[in-house]
Amino acid sequence: MVDRDILRAKSAAIKHHVGRIRSRLPLEAATLESDEDLRNVVLMDLQQAIQGAIDMAVHACVDDGLGPPEGPASAFAALAGAGYMSNDLAVRLAGASGFRNLIVHRYGDLKMDILIATMEKGLNDLEEFVAAVWRRAGEPREK
Repeated sequence: MVDRDILRAKSAAIKHHVGRIRSRLPLEAATLESDEDLRNVVLMDLQQAIQGAIDMAVHACVDDGLGPPEGPASAFAALAGAGYMSNDLAVRLAGASGFRNLIVHRYGDLKMDILIATMEKGLNDLEEFVAAVWRRAGEPREK
């Protein structure tokens, strides 16, 4: 069974960063392209939220006896296979982890219109993931 203290910390971090992004919605591509400070805040919060989900997934895999995953995509897939969440959500979260890599490694190449087009669904996916892990851990929500 997963360590609830670790889940609480990771859940709180995800919730914090998703909330910071939501407080800035709606966003426009032109605004993000012209406002470097806003762009940096949004991208850093998105990166941190996704990283929190990755960390949470890896922790759940190891702590629940699924073994150490090879990477984020395999962590989400293993959790889906163990009944934590749907395969569809696992695939979307794997995509989010790939987007996190783009933020980290190719910041200047990001297209703001693509970011905005996928942001709300992605934020919902992160929140759905947190809720799914807590359901599996036996609690409806983080404290």
